[in-house]
Amino acid sequence: MKRQKLKALKEIARLRFANLQVYQDPDGPGWIAHGIHREHRTIWTARGRTEREALEALLGIGQEVSS
Repeated sequence: MKRQKLKALKEIARLRFANLQVYQDPDGPGWIAHGIHREHRTIWTARGRTEREALEALLGIGQEVSS
């Protein structure tokens, strides 16, 4: 599967989550993405080493690992 561009990931996340926020973790390296899922009405949070990884984790997009 082809990876989405960061701008496209943000747009998809904004459609699925209300009050979406993505920011650098103030307590260490990495990024945090969180928001209120529009369908389930619950708060979802995800972390990643990069902004892209945090958004992908929040959206449940798996990352392919090649060996």
